[in-house]
Amino acid sequence: MPLAVGNYWEYENTYLDVIKDTLLYEVTEEIQIPIGDTTYTAYAMNFIPLPPDLPSYYWLRRNDEEGLFLMGGISDTDTLFMNEVEYRLPIRVGEIFETPRISFSFARREFYISDTLSITLIDDDREVITPAGKFKCFVYNFDLSAGDDVAERFDYYLFYSLGVGLVKQEERGKFNQDIKSEFILMNYQIR
Repeated sequence: MPLAVGNYWEYENTYLDVIKDTLLYEVTEEIQIPIGDTTYTAYAMNFIPLPPDLPSYYWLRRNDEEGLFLMGGISDTDTLFMNEVEYRLPIRVGEIFETPRISFSFARREFYISDTLSITLIDDDREVITPAGKFKCFVYNFDLSAGDDVAERFDYYLFYSLGVGLVKQEERGKFNQDIKSEFILMNYQIR
């Protein structure tokens, strides 16, 4: 994923085929993160603008020869540093890896590890056409619970293109595979 301050990706988000919104995901800052004896350069990014009633918070990521790393999150009220592969590359189709899922609690205003995702690369040559262009994509899949009190689980499909980043994301019902929500890349700027 191309990481540089000023890079952005504009997505159309559709929920249940009825609610549509446009979201802008932008790299806003370069941050030095000390972990052990090593300092890593990471990039702060999030959907912007954030609603005015929410604290500013950003996800931290960096690239490495093993893929895209999640370095944690930073906000005015909390900081969580880690160094975990979020999406592995190179990887073979069918290969599975695990990575922590980090969430941000708006109520507590803190980052926390909410789950461990088991991610599978299901395709390494999927063509995806969006209003931003035609892309050759790696497709990652994982499933996620909707919560302890909900029986439904969801399948997530993330379509990443080298040199561009996330091109498309689908959230499907685990059992019926109906699309619940979808992100589609409309426009992007890479510096």
